[in-house]
Amino acid sequence: MIAATKHLHILGSLSALASLLILASCAPTQNSKHQHEALSPTLLVKNPELIGSYIPTDGNNPLILPGKKDPGYSNPYPTGTHAHFAANPSYPKTMKHWVDKKRMETLSSGNSKLIICLPQQRARVYVDGICAMDWPVSTGTKGHLTPTGVFRVIEKKEKHASNRYGRVISSKGKTEQSDTDRAKGIPAGKTFRGASMPFWHRFSNDGVGLHSGRVVAGRQLSHGCIRTPYAAAKQFFSYSQMTMPVYITRGVEDYIGGGRVSPADVRYRPIPNNDYSDIVPSDTKSPTFSSPAL
Repeated sequence: MIAATKHLHILGSLSALASLLILASCAPTQNSKHQHEALSPTLLVKNPELIGSYIPTDGNNPLILPGKKDPGYSNPYPTGTHAHFAANPSYPKTMKHWVDKKRMETLSSGNSKLIICLPQQRARVYVDGICAMDWPVSTGTKGHLTPTGVFRVIEKKEKHASNRYGRVISSKGKTEQSDTDRAKGIPAGKTFRGASMPFWHRFSNDGVGLHSGRVVAGRQLSHGCIRTPYAAAKQFFSYSQMTMPVYITRGVEDYIGGGRVSPADVRYRPIPNNDYSDIVPSDTKSPTFSSPAL
């Protein structure tokens, strides 16, 4: 009888322990509680260091917030946060860029991703699921459209020159023709000088990448690469890591969901007569790279 009672007592204790474990697994973690507290505008005023952790709770995506052009519109998010930056009526067609330096300093190839949003002509870096940097870009024009897809940073160079596009230089060292495509041939006695591409990040073997260059907010200008304003390109270069994931997407990502992209939006769909490559097809000296499996 005593043994049976002791057995029932043990079973009861195990059952209670199991219930506690289930409740614990369902309860918010300490981190999520802290993140929830950081959503309070009052708390942000008292603790400005939490600004970079702010995530909206109104269910809206600040990147595509409706009503921004309405008379009397008021930005609903705390000043200084990225959500406030994105909810500005001029966004995404603004040359301004935003960065959370403290969060970018924690960037690694394993906790980050770079998103190139083609419809908005913006680049955004997410670190641990929170947007840490945002800037305007100019991608490929018609006939040279930047391809969508999932890539990784497979090369970084502070100083780089195009393998294909640049200038024709005379024997006297003067520019005779600008915006030249070397794949179409260079006149005899002339030399080719590739266009400068500072703060280069290569994403693909055929030359798609990101670099500093002329950008006009909201406009496509390039031969297929992702042009970035000099200051933003230099800053991103100082933080970026080899093998960090890159998503070039035809849609706007899920901001609240940590920058999730739709598989359909990053699927590569070849377009007839679309030549985005920076590599001259016949050039055997062009560099080759092996992209890591994703």
